[in-house]
Amino acid sequence: MSRKCKCPPAGAPEWMTTYGDMMTLLLCFFVLIVSFSEVKKEEQFQAVVEHIKQAFGMMGGGGKIPITDDPTMSLIKRLDAMRLKQEKQPNRSNTKDPGQRGREAKVTKIREGMVIGTGGKITFEPGSAELTTPVKDLIRGLVDSAKLKGTENILELRGHAAALELPAGGNENFEDAWALSHARSKAVYEFMAGVEPQGLGMDPRRFRLTANGVREPLDNRAYTTAEEQLNRRVEVLVSETLVTEMQVPDTGR
Repeated sequence: MSRKCKCPPAGAPEWMTTYGDMMTLLLCFFVLIVSFSEVKKEEQFQAVVEHIKQAFGMMGGGGKIPITDDPTMSLIKRLDAMRLKQEKQPNRSNTKDPGQRGREAKVTKIREGMVIGTGGKITFEPGSAELTTPVKDLIRGLVDSAKLKGTENILELRGHAAALELPAGGNENFEDAWALSHARSKAVYEFMAGVEPQGLGMDPRRFRLTANGVREPLDNRAYTTAEEQLNRRVEVLVSETLVTEMQVPDTGR
């Protein structure tokens, strides 16, 4: 009499169900990673992140006060999120409406015409308006690369100071950041206009000096004097208007 074959029970093994669930979850996880690799709509991305935080219990829970922010999020990240939200609200500073001049504009139209930055950053030591030898070499290279010599375009030298480089009440040379930023723009002017020895000999009539104090810093998160280097600077802006167009006309009097 032949033995009867012991056939396996009908249906898939129990481990197969667990394995299938795990593979499905892994597939969904990698699909999310690929979809997040290029974020084109930040509002939708933030909405997905909020749902994921809810699913993993990062919105508060039993014995905790319900919150809407990730408790591990730092203050800086929260401020960045607030800034991002504000930038999404249309206003004159970020509008794309061609009827208003928003942040997308690369040049500025003023009375003297378009004003374009040369891209060079002339930086200074903390609390100083002195041009060092490397800075003078940088200015020479900037003048040559931008071809500023031999033309009659108006040049604006915009001086800046950093928030931490002067003590309260100023120092022995400068009473405040306004005086320091003006001294920096004047130092660059004297070198470019040839007032000092080894100057570049450019036409002094072409220059306009501006002092911005601590306004318009390039690095808003500089917490030490060393990190504020880019804020201690002079910017060179080139106007499309010629110096001859800004002279007082001869009335014959």
